[in-house]
Amino acid sequence: MDKQILHKAAFLLHECHEPEQQVVERLKEYFPALTLVERERYVQEAWDQVHTASVDNL
Repeated sequence: MDKQILHKAAFLLHECHEPEQQVVERLKEYFPALTLVERERYVQEAWDQVHTASVDNL
């Protein structure tokens, strides 16, 4: 489940170009059991992965 949540957050950030706060809110639609703190943590982790991958490709 963790990978699924992280994948959805990364997709929304990278492919949909949604701002972090909007992704936090959107995750609630897909994973209603997650708390705000959990959603924020997943978005931060996804943001780090997306931007680390971008830097690695330079």
